[in-house]
Amino acid sequence: MLKNEARSITLTNRIISYTLIRRNRKTVGLRINRDGLTVRVPLQATISSIERVLQSKAGWVIGNLDAWKEKKIIQPEWCLHSTFWLLGDPYRLTLTESEKLRMVPQTNKAGPAQDMSSSLVALTPDQIEQFVMAWYRKQAMMHMSERVAFYAGKLGVPLPKLRLSSARTRWGSCSSHGTVCLNWRLIQLPLALVDYVVAHELSHLVEMNHSAAFWKVVERIYPDYRQAQMALRKIG
Repeated sequence: MLKNEARSITLTNRIISYTLIRRNRKTVGLRINRDGLTVRVPLQATISSIERVLQSKAGWVIGNLDAWKEKKIIQPEWCLHSTFWLLGDPYRLTLTESEKLRMVPQTNKAGPAQDMSSSLVALTPDQIEQFVMAWYRKQAMMHMSERVAFYAGKLGVPLPKLRLSSARTRWGSCSSHGTVCLNWRLIQLPLALVDYVVAHELSHLVEMNHSAAFWKVVERIYPDYRQAQMALRKIG
């Protein structure tokens, strides 16, 4: 039985790790997901031929690996050693002295300390998800309410009602009745991107469309909106 092989290659001056899998197949296949790059090759493929393929696909590999790094911010994994992002900063789970869960800034890459109590280790993914989601929604409502009030003031419009959404394809929306919906996942992103989405949606209270007049309103209260748009598109 063939074992998977961990290898690395330098692509555009970056060292890229990948998992090499040999199978009974005719072509080289590349796949990138949350675990990184996987390369499936024919049984007799040489390393030099594999590396030629990787070099020819260097742009695709680098671009997709970078995209997955961004996606991890908005696709948290419900496990003990996960990093949970708040306004672009990493946090981790820990226990207080009274055995209560809390989130603390992650000051090192090692994650939670190794002397965790058995009660923390025994947490199920469902329990972690329930706690983290409650924390996210509390933080989202607190921070987003502040930003909505700030940009409503800049626009000179009445303070709209704020709702959190779990939409899979939209960062936010604004109704003609003056209700702004913001995706809870925004709270994981840097504040500058949160501000852009808030400014965008509140601008619809002035122009309920995406006309040139609308974008002028956005630009008046958020001049760097084009750069924010590009960053959000990269995240997906």
